[in-house]
Amino acid sequence: MSTPPLYHLALSAFHAAKIRLGEGLGIFHEAGAAMVSTMEAAYWANALDLRLRADDPSYMQLTGDGPELMRALRFVRNRAAHQLPLVVETTGGLRAPITSPIIVMPIVVCWVEADSLPAADRGHEDPKGTACYVKWIQGRSVQGVMQDVGQWFESERSRPGSLLS
Repeated sequence: MSTPPLYHLALSAFHAAKIRLGEGLGIFHEAGAAMVSTMEAAYWANALDLRLRADDPSYMQLTGDGPELMRALRFVRNRAAHQLPLVVETTGGLRAPITSPIIVMPIVVCWVEADSLPAADRGHEDPKGTACYVKWIQGRSVQGVMQDVGQWFESERSRPGSLLS
């Protein structure tokens, strides 16, 4: 069983990666650069979620949107780690061909469509993870998803008996 300071370390590391993601998006708005901080935040969030699942039986009984969101994040983290796809893309800005009227959409780094990810290795298909990804992550802004993950951990932190409190 992990010691409590390790839970706090993982939570702090997640928040630090989320801050770096925001700073990087403010400067670059480029999918490749954003992916590094995105996957770092996803790594720490998943490490903490998996540790809480292993160490706290009451955490496994939680319901609501949080467990599905974490399942979706684990799914995309696994894909990025094992198949190495680009899991985020840049949207908005000016795009060719330019037509009238000119509409400039804000530049946002979003999660790619599930169909854009390569197939899982044989024996590692994850239909539930795919469904959670489609429902909670695909097409959304990376920052929005990470804010939701942060809120999930904050609600867990305030839950009586939580290993994060």
